[in-house]
Amino acid sequence: MNHTTEQSADEVTSAEQEAAEAEQLLDALEEAVRDGNPEVTPQQLAEQRELGRFARLRAEAARRKADRAAADEAERRRAALRNQAAAMANPGGPLDANALAATYLMARDSIRAFVTASETYNAAIAEAPRLLAAADVPDSQPRGKHPKPGTMGYWGTTTLQFADGSAISATGTGLRLAVLLDDLDTEACEIPTGDFHPAFVQTPIREQAHRARHELPQLHVLAATPSGNTK
Repeated sequence: MNHTTEQSADEVTSAEQEAAEAEQLLDALEEAVRDGNPEVTPQQLAEQRELGRFARLRAEAARRKADRAAADEAERRRAALRNQAAAMANPGGPLDANALAATYLMARDSIRAFVTASETYNAAIAEAPRLLAAADVPDSQPRGKHPKPGTMGYWGTTTLQFADGSAISATGTGLRLAVLLDDLDTEACEIPTGDFHPAFVQTPIREQAHRARHELPQLHVLAATPSGNTK
């Protein structure tokens, strides 16, 4: 409630109090006449009735003014909300589809760069021993690690061990991407998955991507590449 609305409410309260007091005074005068008080004149009764009626009219006017003020305030609030909603679609706002699409392309390019770096890293781990072996460096062959089925490393890794005992491993790029998404989900922004989280995480990514590309037209702007392809 703003200042104008509060002032209108105070005016209503004051006017209604005046009307009630005028009504009480008229009742008292009429009761005095019934009791035989000779000092009460017809003119006094008439004047008090007019004063009471005038007070009631003033109370009604105050109520109408308060109603208009409340309606105006409600309309101002609605207009402010409409403006706020409209501003969300402005460039750079949360409903700016172009900004979302641009961010999508940035994320895709970043992940593509990460995949390239990961594959380059893995290829180098496999290539380095061959180079060292060609240079007649002893014990330069990579040592393969083959975890038991059912573990995260089931697909196998290649480990390159150095003379100082340190080692680096060529973990699958897909596993790195899984860790990346898990980090985002649990540490950074808690990726929303909708109301059916188990169904979401159990549905293959390719199936979900197909659904997003072909069943939700509003996502086409994200699914498309700058050239307009959807691959």
